[in-house]
Amino acid sequence: MKSKFFSIAWILIMVVVLLSAAVGLAQTGQPQGTYVIKATVNVRRGPGTNYEIVSKIPKGTKVQIVGKEGRWLKVQSKHGNPPGYIDERFVLVREAAMSPTAASVPGTYITTAAVNVRSGPGTKYAIVTKIPRATKVQVIGAERDWLKVQSKHGNPPGYVQKKYARLLSTG
Repeated sequence: MKSKFFSIAWILIMVVVLLSAAVGLAQTGQPQGTYVIKATVNVRRGPGTNYEIVSKIPKGTKVQIVGKEGRWLKVQSKHGNPPGYIDERFVLVREAAMSPTAASVPGTYITTAAVNVRSGPGTKYAIVTKIPRATKVQVIGAERDWLKVQSKHGNPPGYVQKKYARLLSTG
C-alpha cells in the first residue's frame, strides 16, 4: 500500500505544469521548461539506469524539466521532494515555447487583493497562509490559472490564483 501511495504521489508531483521564462532558457542553453512524456518512463533517483526507480510517469503527462546530465533530464517535484531523472528519449514536446504566457510567468508580482496561498493549484488544496493586498511575491512557475509562489520563509512553494496578482518585473 505504501509503495502504491508513493507511486501515485510521484505521478501527481510530476504532473505539475510550470512555465519557464523564454529569455532565461535561451541564456542557459539548458532544456528547462515543460515537456510531455511520449511513452511511460521510469523516474530514477539519479541520472542513469544504475539508480533506483522511484516512480513511473505515464505517456501524455506534462513534466517540469529543470536540468540535464548527459541524456538524463532532471524532473522537478511539485511538493519539494527530491527531483528525479528520466531518459530524454521519452520526452516529446517542449510546451514552454508554445505557451503565450511562457515569457511573462516567472518574476516579481504584486497581489491585487488579499489572497489565499494554497498547497496546490486549485481550491481543493489546503490554504497554507494568506497574503495581504499589495504584497510583492516571487513567482517561479504556473499551472493553469494558478501562479506558483516562492516562500520568503523557506517553506515549500504555494499557489495563488493568477487573477489576484499582477506582474511587476521578470527574472
